Amino acid sequence: MALVKIAIALTLAVLLLYHLLLNIRIHVRNTRQARSNGCKPVRSPDGYNLFGLTAALSLYKSRANRNLTVQVGLDMDKVGENPHTVRRRFPLVEFINTRDPENIKTILSNQTSDWELGEIRRGIISEYGGTGILTNEGQAWKVSRSRARPQFVQASVSNLALYERHAQELFFKLEPGPDGWTDVTDLQPLFFHLTLDATTEFFYGQSCYSQNGTAKASPRNAGGPLPPHSKVFTNCVDVATDWVGAMGVLGPWYKYAPARHFKRSRAKIYEFVDWYVKRAVERASEKSPTEAAEPSRFVVLDELAKLTDDKLWLRNETISLLTGGRSTSAALLSWMFYYLGRNPPLYQKLRQSVIQELGNDYEKKEYTASQLRASHYLKTCMYEILRLSAPTHTTTRSAARDTTLPQGGGPAGKDPVFIPKGTTVLIQIFLLHHRADIWGEDVDEFKPERWDRFDRGWEFIPFGGGPRACVGRDFAFTETAHVIVRMLQRYDDIQLIGDTEKVTYCGEITNKCGNGVQVKLHRAQGT
Repeated sequence: MALVKIAIALTLAVLLLYHLLLNIRIHVRNTRQARSNGCKPVRSPDGYNLFGLTAALSLYKSRANRNLTVQVGLDMDKVGENPHTVRRRFPLVEFINTRDPENIKTILSNQTSDWELGEIRRGIISEYGGTGILTNEGQAWKVSRSRARPQFVQASVSNLALYERHAQELFFKLEPGPDGWTDVTDLQPLFFHLTLDATTEFFYGQSCYSQNGTAKASPRNAGGPLPPHSKVFTNCVDVATDWVGAMGVLGPWYKYAPARHFKRSRAKIYEFVDWYVKRAVERASEKSPTEAAEPSRFVVLDELAKLTDDKLWLRNETISLLTGGRSTSAALLSWMFYYLGRNPPLYQKLRQSVIQELGNDYEKKEYTASQLRASHYLKTCMYEILRLSAPTHTTTRSAARDTTLPQGGGPAGKDPVFIPKGTTVLIQIFLLHHRADIWGEDVDEFKPERWDRFDRGWEFIPFGGGPRACVGRDFAFTETAHVIVRMLQRYDDIQLIGDTEKVTYCGEITNKCGNGVQVKLHRAQGT
């Protein structure tokens, strides 16, 4: 027995020594590589940080307090001058945080061949949506992109009738009382239901009716058969996306997290989507002429099924696109009415601009998607909300080979940085959008007028940048703009209920309003 204990102790000691020597060797090698490239070490805001546990516990606490994204920025500020690229250590992982536009441009545009999505990001996302446009690399990604991008051309995303059908369902939830005011209502879950309904109709030809289970807003199969799990699809999507967001916080530890509820919801989502995929493939092969798609209607799945009959590929791609398309639009709508509720004069200013350009609700004046995009003040308000809220608050890349970033090293943070292969870089979009040295001391205020003097560049990347920029940004913009206009036409006043001073964030996959959007709305006369 004593010999066994000695053998175990010696084995552990050898493994520990091997790990220590390996780390020393890697450190020496990386130091030499950095020196040969004229690079300097990246600073860290962490003081005492036992195996990375101290930093991890601090961030988990800030996540519980709904200010995770803000706390990350406060931690970065601790390094002093030019605190825009820093090194952090968590258990089993070390990574780089950056909010430097030059570094971000290098990663996403100038040196894309040096970067990949990384094993952790691919692993987490593929647990939900399989391998698709959000996880593929190289030639597989090019195929996904080339097939998906044509589905989001202006003509296909400019169908305002689709968005209008689901806006009308929203209005049924916002009926006023005798005094003209609605009850206090949290708009955020309503917007997430609306965008899920619109995106499921856009992708599959039929809404999932999350706003109203008895509604028949979608032309296809109205009154006809519905896919399995239709009544619980919305809840399953919420469970699955929440799990993916939480796993992103866990990093490499996600493999050990409980996933029973997630897997149960994922299975139902797959059955729901597969029902549509099967019929789309049949229509494309003309095996089911009675279900031929209406020639005047555009359905993404039908178009993709003309390109391939790979049912697994069709499922994975549409789930990936659906997830991104739904969440960004809903978060943008939520933050728009949150900040308009905090700033009633700006609500009135935007409303008057909309009425002047696009008409009142009771006039039933029709407008086009082109007119929406041409509405200057509406557009600047949307840009400002995208800046303030950054619905996609963080994205990541991993070094595919040894590479460098142009700045962030040395005592002043201005020297080049050596990035060893496998290093993960977190691109902090929210923090980039909140840099006072770029946007001014009023960086945290809702000021649409700042866009009259600011040219968009790598300081503003709400939809990412470079070759992997979001393919659905026009869809998100048009859908969101239409709903904003219809809300402003229908309601002439807004009151934000609750704490109107402290802004909180629920930032996982999508940066949502931490406490929701509790408002009362006043119905305009004649509507």
